[in-house]
Amino acid sequence: MFGLYPAGVRWSQSFTASTDAKSLQKLLVDHGGCTAALFHQPFGAQRGAVIAQRDGMLVLTHVVDADEAEIVVTPGVELQNLLWSFDSGYSGQWSGRELQILTGCPDWDSMLKQTSDAFRRLCGTVHAAVDGTLGKPASRPEPTLPIDDDDVPFFLPDDYLQPISLAEIQSCDH
Repeated sequence: MFGLYPAGVRWSQSFTASTDAKSLQKLLVDHGGCTAALFHQPFGAQRGAVIAQRDGMLVLTHVVDADEAEIVVTPGVELQNLLWSFDSGYSGQWSGRELQILTGCPDWDSMLKQTSDAFRRLCGTVHAAVDGTLGKPASRPEPTLPIDDDDVPFFLPDDYLQPISLAEIQSCDH
């Protein structure tokens, strides 16, 4: 199937979907905060084609056209190399500046925390997509109009003016 990735089995999570990879990709993009990928194979042939990505993590499928997609979530190539270096005792080969540039983290502890959090979140999202429970993300709160208090007398209490929603303004606009 997918084989091992440089970072090892701790950094890969497998799923079997009851839908095809393209439908799963659409679901992850529309409702999971992922970016669609072009089915490229960053680890080589027969090691997974990327259907989506988020926060340096990849969602790969074994066969793009299969009716029931076999899916794996794993860090991207750059993170794989960093994680392998850390696990193999070669973390000293990376300078703090390189680590900062590649991950945005100043040190290994924060990089490992950030990476494991991103991995856990994406695994949860993919699990929900595979189970069919991934829905639309929570809607954003309705915008409110800013309070223009330039012409309000200074003796009024601070809580006199309250922000009101656009829907409330439109309901009074008859």
